[in-house]
Amino acid sequence: MFNGSQTVPEIMVKVNYHIHSTYSDGRATIMQYAEEAVRKGFHEIAFTEHLAIRPGSMKKLYYSIDASKIEDYVEDVKGAGRSFKGLKVKAGLEVDYFPGSGSLLKDILGSNDLDFTMVSIHWIGEFCLDCVKYKKAFEIAVKEEGFDKFYSKYLRLLGEAVESGLFNVIAHFDIARNWGFKTSSDFKMDELKILENASKLGMAVEVSSKGLRNPINEPYPARRILEYCSPLRIPITLGTDAHRLNEIDANYDSIVEYARSAGYSELAVFSRGKLTLVSL
Repeated sequence: MFNGSQTVPEIMVKVNYHIHSTYSDGRATIMQYAEEAVRKGFHEIAFTEHLAIRPGSMKKLYYSIDASKIEDYVEDVKGAGRSFKGLKVKAGLEVDYFPGSGSLLKDILGSNDLDFTMVSIHWIGEFCLDCVKYKKAFEIAVKEEGFDKFYSKYLRLLGEAVESGLFNVIAHFDIARNWGFKTSSDFKMDELKILENASKLGMAVEVSSKGLRNPINEPYPARRILEYCSPLRIPITLGTDAHRLNEIDANYDSIVEYARSAGYSELAVFSRGKLTLVSL
């Protein structure tokens, strides 16, 4: 879904490309976030409402936007952009990918006027990787089977999602580490294969501060993964995964420095699927 890029080195921007409003599981409206973004000095923000629908059913999961409301959502985002001079406001979706969900998602995403889409893997079978109510069950399963097994399944599903060509950005690449689990095996080749495919498709990878608010207490992705991205010339986006107004700039400076320390000096921003690079 990469449609060409343009570098604008003279512009240094403050950007948050991962925000959830009341259209999905956020606690503030689009207009409230836009007003807060102006107050906090952002130049561009993007809403990324969850879209989570298991294949075989049009019934959304509890944290998802209703697919029939996406058009209204996009119009509200555009309205916010018109209301605040100097603030660009983009409409995206954070899309849960389930095995076999490609055709369903293609129909939904292709019929809406979005700026970009992010792919997320939140579920491995019946386990939600970062849902509090599944934490205990996930911990028990990891104790019995080992975390490597779950991470391997996670990477296989993420690889399938990337290969679908439906998405512009990989959200929180290694969110499977959320509860502080660590692998005992080396998954470098599996991770690199996903990133190489992402590079061929012109995708970006998100640098997220969400992990700094979670038990893992590290940004996503892990440093080794971010350092794999740079030589592959994979652009990055920045996001705080905000669900509340006070999270719109949560640990924002930390992820800016994290990205710079890995050699990045530019960010990807999107408009109707077209990627542009601006200075970090």
